[in-house]
Amino acid sequence: MTNRKKKIRTIQLIIFLVGSSLLYNTYRDKSEPTKEVIKIKSETDPNINSFNDIEYSGFDLNGNRYILNAGVANFKTESPELVNMKNVVGNFYLKNGTLLKVTSDAGLYNNITLDMNFKQNVKAYYLTNTLFSNKLTYLSSSGKLFASGNVRGESVEKGEFFADNVEYDLTNKNLEFSMFGSKQVNIKLKN
Repeated sequence: MTNRKKKIRTIQLIIFLVGSSLLYNTYRDKSEPTKEVIKIKSETDPNINSFNDIEYSGFDLNGNRYILNAGVANFKTESPELVNMKNVVGNFYLKNGTLLKVTSDAGLYNNITLDMNFKQNVKAYYLTNTLFSNKLTYLSSSGKLFASGNVRGESVEKGEFFADNVEYDLTNKNLEFSMFGSKQVNIKLKN
């Protein structure tokens, strides 16, 4: 055999061996399965129970019926009586046949004492009166509403007022205004 033919056969043998090893490694039975580790990160706290579109209803300690709705509600397992809520609507059907409606972006409901806190963008509607504030607290045991933080009230018949704090007694129908420091309550009455 000539020297040239030996080189060609050697190159062909090398190409054949490389091709064979590639085919063998590609199609061989891999008995060991590939392990892929996937880490799942939980976004929820196991100590918090969450619910969507909830409704609480009942009678407060003064005999007024109420219905409290929330888009989202959650509570911690160590204190299930305190329910945090978002997108809150509270309807209070008072014994005198009137309706008090309160809406807010957030709230807290105590299902034992029946006290309710409405927070962030609070609006309260009663007859022809509207109240706006940062926070409104309803204490069931005393039948009182406490509004605080940029309180503004509007009445179709009577006018409007601005105050830091407002206390309203549902039983006696008394309304008390107060301001922090030396500022005065601003009331604009209609004639």
